[in-house]
Amino acid sequence: MARILVKTKEPKEVQDLRKHGKIIFLSSLVDVVGIETTEAEVEKIKGLVGEDRVRESARGTVQKD
Repeated sequence: MARILVKTKEPKEVQDLRKHGKIIFLSSLVDVVGIETTEAEVEKIKGLVGEDRVRESARGTVQKD
């Protein structure tokens, strides 16, 4: 399984993305959707929305003062 973040431009895109995996995160502040899907579906999503709007999810780090 792969977890990816997709930048969306229109609400309709979220409905289209639901067909390719499980929505695990939907931001109300920025246009980003988190999806859990298979590697094969990741390639389909990249073709659907554009490769530049898809990236792998990663764990952030806390900055030290």
